Amino acid sequence: MNSGQVLGVSVGASAVRVACPDVESAPWPAFRTHTVDAARGLPEELAAESIGTLLAEGADVGQVRAVGVAYRDQAQAGAVQAALARRRLGNYQLVPEVAAALRMLEVSDELGDHSTLVFYDLGSSGLTVTVVERSTGTVFGTVRTDRISGDLIDRLIRDHQLELHHIARPVDAEAWLALDARCRHAKEQLSTHGGAVCVPGDGGLLLLSQETFDSLLAGPVEASARLAREVIGRSGCLPDAAVLIGGGARIPLVRSVMESWLGIPAIVPEQPELVAAAGAALLAEPTVGEVTAPIAVVAEPTVGEVTAPIAVLAQPPTEKVVKPRVRGAALAGGALAVVAAVGLGLGYGEEDLPPGSEEAALPVTSSPSTPPPTVREAAPPTVHHDEDRPAAPADETAAHIRVPAPAPGPPPPAGPLIPGLPQIQLPALPLPQMPPLPRIPGL
Repeated sequence: MNSGQVLGVSVGASAVRVACPDVESAPWPAFRTHTVDAARGLPEELAAESIGTLLAEGADVGQVRAVGVAYRDQAQAGAVQAALARRRLGNYQLVPEVAAALRMLEVSDELGDHSTLVFYDLGSSGLTVTVVERSTGTVFGTVRTDRISGDLIDRLIRDHQLELHHIARPVDAEAWLALDARCRHAKEQLSTHGGAVCVPGDGGLLLLSQETFDSLLAGPVEASARLAREVIGRSGCLPDAAVLIGGGARIPLVRSVMESWLGIPAIVPEQPELVAAAGAALLAEPTVGEVTAPIAVVAEPTVGEVTAPIAVLAQPPTEKVVKPRVRGAALAGGALAVVAAVGLGLGYGEEDLPPGSEEAALPVTSSPSTPPPTVREAAPPTVHHDEDRPAAPADETAAHIRVPAPAPGPPPPAGPLIPGLPQIQLPALPLPQMPPLPRIPGL
């Protein structure tokens, strides 16, 4: 390598890609690239190994001024840091994949005058959908799912071939890996050339037409477009273009479905799988791109089962929601400010965004100054009458309720003597006062 180079690295599940800007080539931007197959190793370890190998190829380590590593989420960022630390490698920057992609597309002038973008990043391990404002890099919504991926597409092709008995079922692990590689090759050929493919190998010929390929993918791709539309709806923004990156962006059906479902144009870079690595190199090199500010890693929010990408900030974020600005402004330093992260489960479609899950209850941030009173239901009082009230002990504190016995009332009127005849109420006659009888002596 020539003196003073910078490296950009993207860490994918199936491959680690390294890009080195070639400032002497025309037209700019041009990159020298190197791809390492990560199918049989940990991508983060392979990324650290690749960086170490490229650094050792020069006369001394000082030939590489800086290294930019694009990461997908916080877990991957931590794994990359640990792998680089084990190899005692430093002088690198971690940058979010969406920031790296946006920086590369700004330099290559592939975004036209679109101001708000939805990034659709379909790689071998999953899909990431992100709504971002171009002028400031503000992320208004992001979600990742593994329910559609390059690996899933390979499995759909493999299962289809096995069901039709076009090829024999593999007998061991090595044969399965070889069959998966053939399916991946068929997918790549149909994505770039169309028509039909014939991939020879053990167990028979793998035959697949474009029509069959599209029919296998129709369901997952439409579900991913539905997911993108839901993320847009929850972001509060209306993108005017969709940017398709990752290896899956080459599939023609993906572009046509996204344009149809979202109603906006889709932009597919010339090399969509290299955008993140190239952008990471541009963000790591102040002299090639714009001067970048020191970065700090900010922990990502956790929503449900979703692992949302974390942001790298040039300065602390504010709580104020930033609305889309004017078109065509350049990304300031490639920094991202997370305004809202839409969380879905690692499933997607209806499973990711179930109906009625748009709003979540706000957490309690502080407790009340005084606890609420405890309310207990009182037992009914004990009632005693005068004649049967027991004597209370001297230390009795609970007062009993005294209810006096009711006074006797007048007797009820007598019923009629002869039913059916009118009754006459006679007035009461006073008894005459009789004089006392004389007392008889001797009695």
